[in-house]
Amino acid sequence: MTEAVPETGAGGDPAPLVLLHGVGQAPMAWEDVVVALYGSRRLLTPWVPGLRPTEQRVLPLDDAVAALDQQLMLEGMQGVDLCGLSYGAMVATRLAADFPERVRRLVLIAGQVRPPRMLMRAQGAALRLVPASRLADAGVSKERLLQALEVARSADLTDALPKVQAPTLVLVGAKDKANQPGARALADGIPGARLRIVEGAGHALNEDAPATLVDLLRDFLDA
Repeated sequence: MTEAVPETGAGGDPAPLVLLHGVGQAPMAWEDVVVALYGSRRLLTPWVPGLRPTEQRVLPLDDAVAALDQQLMLEGMQGVDLCGLSYGAMVATRLAADFPERVRRLVLIAGQVRPPRMLMRAQGAALRLVPASRLADAGVSKERLLQALEVARSADLTDALPKVQAPTLVLVGAKDKANQPGARALADGIPGARLRIVEGAGHALNEDAPATLVDLLRDFLDA
């Protein structure tokens, strides 16, 4: 887990912001976002439980959520703002549903409710063509990513959506056509959620449109 800005105490301090990466990313994928927000609040970019290359196996979604909740508890975080991308958005959604007292505000980027099997097969086929050495250079494991896609394929968050109590912003890139139906399903299923399609952006907003994402986070989290 990487961290910036020591916690300064309760009272009027902003809630800590936890940023969850997607499959194929490492926590460093949030670097441009963290740099821009540095000094404004406590920031954490943990490995999504089960995706760290040194872990023995990818955890089922519910187990990953329970592990993340425990991690936040050990950090002394009773309430956080939570932002997740792709698989990280699925973990964030389930955490907000299962532990509503933990999440103050929720931002979901390119998330899914029930990942389409055709999309998951296509992603798996594309991943198998990527040299393992290229992924290792980015700090991720090809074998672990393939396992994570299998876990995501079996996930279904339909029952979780109405349980989310946190104000929620759903984001998806205008170029990310494959994930727009999932984003709409999230926004339709979570009470009061807002959907924003980000013009000119693709799937990984934290990497290809970090400045826009930072502005969106500031507007939503500080409102």
